[in-house]
Amino acid sequence: MNLSILIAKKIAVYEKKSFSLFISRIAILAIALSVSVMIIGSAITRGYQEHISQKFYDCWGHLNITNFSPDPSNMMNAEKILHDTNLVKQVKNTAHVIGVQPYSLQSCILKTNDGIEGIVLKGLNDASSFKTVEQFLVEGKPITFRKDSFSNEIVVSKTMATRFNLKLNDRIILYFFSGLNDAPRARKVSIVGIFNTGLEEYDKSFSLCDYRFINHLNKDSNNLIQGYEITLDDIKNSPQVEKEIFTNYLESPLEIYSLEKRFGNVFSWLEMMKMNEKIIIIIMMIIALINMISALLILILERTPMIGILKSLGMSNLKIQLIFLYSSFYIIGIGLFLGTTLGVGLCLIQQKFGFLKLDEATYFVNKIPIALHLENILFILFSTVIICFSILIFPSMIIRNVSPTKAINFK
Repeated sequence: MNLSILIAKKIAVYEKKSFSLFISRIAILAIALSVSVMIIGSAITRGYQEHISQKFYDCWGHLNITNFSPDPSNMMNAEKILHDTNLVKQVKNTAHVIGVQPYSLQSCILKTNDGIEGIVLKGLNDASSFKTVEQFLVEGKPITFRKDSFSNEIVVSKTMATRFNLKLNDRIILYFFSGLNDAPRARKVSIVGIFNTGLEEYDKSFSLCDYRFINHLNKDSNNLIQGYEITLDDIKNSPQVEKEIFTNYLESPLEIYSLEKRFGNVFSWLEMMKMNEKIIIIIMMIIALINMISALLILILERTPMIGILKSLGMSNLKIQLIFLYSSFYIIGIGLFLGTTLGVGLCLIQQKFGFLKLDEATYFVNKIPIALHLENILFILFSTVIICFSILIFPSMIIRNVSPTKAINFK
């Protein structure tokens, strides 16, 4: 075995009853805590981004095709479009597209004994288009879509049900307005389900129904829709698919919008969370570095007589320097192992049992979300090793200035 490695292992790990061993253990603890915090912070940040984003994608798809709008965030485009089966077929055949669903929107008034509120009905095409939001059902069942006629069933949000004291199988009256001078039209509908997405604005405003019910109210053809929701196999392919569909299949006034454009404020906020992740990693890395530099300097100070003896025996400055760098590497390695075990372990426990809860009305989720990715963990570990080892080269160079005669007599 290399002599530098043999000595390094002894003074870093196996030496007993020395002050440097105590400092080494503190350094190991500091690195372990820093690494675990970096892993946990990264997992929570990415978990939050992915979880919230996925909720929006489940409710609206990854891309929307509608009439052109100067404000893409305005979902209620007044002009509807014809349901084009050829366009749907072309879009479905586009690479990375796994689903295309038409939808309609209609504003109306919900009036009960407990109050009055303006809501938006979102009309879905069939049972398959309901599957993405079916996961949010907390009570009841999906809408029953009939082949021969429209369904008068609706699914309301838990927020709306709580506010207006609505229950399953309640029959409520909705009022629709065609124009300022027209009398409102009342329609009775039956509540068959209650959903909860955790997205405050969506839950507060939207209820789900059969899109043919909306067309029946407006005396429109069943071929009229608000637009199409496009679902992709991976959100990373969104720019490519958006460009391909716009270039090859769309004609004015149709336009395709990514959900990042339609909900710009939300996705900008989620993107800013990456800065929080970077800040956490930088702070923890600084803490680990400070502790490692302190441990290395104390190791060198306590082993000054040993340095003098090794120099007098003819060992080069580089080999002596490597002894202390290898010692630091042992300390870093143990800290990384303990920190990774702790960080990943706590993340898996939270992922499995969800002990740490959140206020869903404020944070869009009812528990702290976790997203563990192997590449993120490896990036944290390798970055810690490379940065620490690179920085520690400089304090270790003070060995070159140690005089053998003075070092042997150092106390």
